[in-house]
Amino acid sequence: MQFALSNLTGGRKIALATIIHSDGGGPRPVGTQMAFTDRRKMGFLSGGCIEADVALHAGAALLDGQPRRLIYGQGSPFLDIQLQCGASITIAVERVLPSDPVVQSLLEAMARREEVIWISDGRSRITTSCQTDPSFQLVGVEQSQLESLQAGQIDAERYWVRYRPRTRLIVIGSDPTALAIAKLAKDAEFEVVFVRPHGPNLPPPIAPQLYRTTNPQKVFEEFRLDHRTAVVFANHDFEASREDVARALSSKAGYVGMVGAKRQRPAKDRWLREFGLSEEEIAKFRSPVGLPVGRSSPFAIAVSVIAEVLRVMNEH
Repeated sequence: MQFALSNLTGGRKIALATIIHSDGGGPRPVGTQMAFTDRRKMGFLSGGCIEADVALHAGAALLDGQPRRLIYGQGSPFLDIQLQCGASITIAVERVLPSDPVVQSLLEAMARREEVIWISDGRSRITTSCQTDPSFQLVGVEQSQLESLQAGQIDAERYWVRYRPRTRLIVIGSDPTALAIAKLAKDAEFEVVFVRPHGPNLPPPIAPQLYRTTNPQKVFEEFRLDHRTAVVFANHDFEASREDVARALSSKAGYVGMVGAKRQRPAKDRWLREFGLSEEEIAKFRSPVGLPVGRSSPFAIAVSVIAEVLRVMNEH
């Protein structure tokens, strides 16, 4: 959607292709999208089985403005296109113009880091913010289901897609482990804020999206620590960072972790408890950080951290 919105705000119409149904598995989940202009495309819907054909239909939609429903795999009229996984998927293709009101509403929601539900019948679209309208419901979809689903069909014409704020990862540290975590997070399409208190003015060669040399407290004040924000202390020094750890744990941050030995965890918990944090807040603290992978090299730790952040964020 960032590619789509950048083209729409630049005055170019786009075609949006969305997986709205999948039966029997498939390489990409329901809600996956591709965006097309008359010259470029972004994203993918399969392992290369259908993208070229979808691009043809997207090009036609750009010209005539008519929505398309495409079925591939079982039940498809396109007998010459096979899905190697044996699944059946349905793709909705629609044209979106720069003048569409949803463009501005999506931009505003992204700026506020709000979760948005997009509803479309292929010809007209609406959006609703899950934060500003928490009572919003889809007919036929239980609220508990809505919170765990990414997209789906409402009826024969309409479908919906959930847009969550981009995961923001604040990495605090300066050693190779901190650099590896920040680099892998950027490759995983997180918004990376790399924090080196009193560090050099120039950012490290990994070129994070945002670089700060102030103390973590000021960084936390600058960036709202919401449920789509993860904070990783990669500086190994709990004694020097403990108040910042407490601030992160008492915020709405969806993930807070710190590199360190397992044997040090009881002492950390005791201090956090004495500092006044609740047991629920302390339970959020992930130290040692990351999933167990059996290795402690910077890259191995980075893999374990990003895997754990992804798993936790998928629960929000």
